Amino acid sequence: MKSIPKSSPEKELVRIFEAAGVVDYLEYLQSGKRIMWVNFKAGIARGFGVTVGMTVVLGVFVWILTMLVDLPVVGEYFGEAKQYVNEYADSTNYTDEFLEMNRLLREINENIKK
Repeated sequence: MKSIPKSSPEKELVRIFEAAGVVDYLEYLQSGKRIMWVNFKAGIARGFGVTVGMTVVLGVFVWILTMLVDLPVVGEYFGEAKQYVNEYADSTNYTDEFLEMNRLLREINENIKK
């Protein structure tokens, strides 16, 4: 009497697919809600990572720029740029523009009510 092999090629193939996670992946692809949920979580994680990464990079960049102000040749340029930015920020007053926008919005609101 011949013995029946314990492992057939089909069974071996199924075992390989299960070990590789192909079965789980196929189940994942069949669920639209699950795909949307996983992609939503991945998007949140990417957005958070970009925000944190950009904050760190810009923080280091600004820190390096503040150190460059003390350099002899380049420091004068950065010092002047810093002074220019500070003077512009102090001299800029947008009160007139905000009052004009407020007047226009009230006028638009009155025209809508008519």
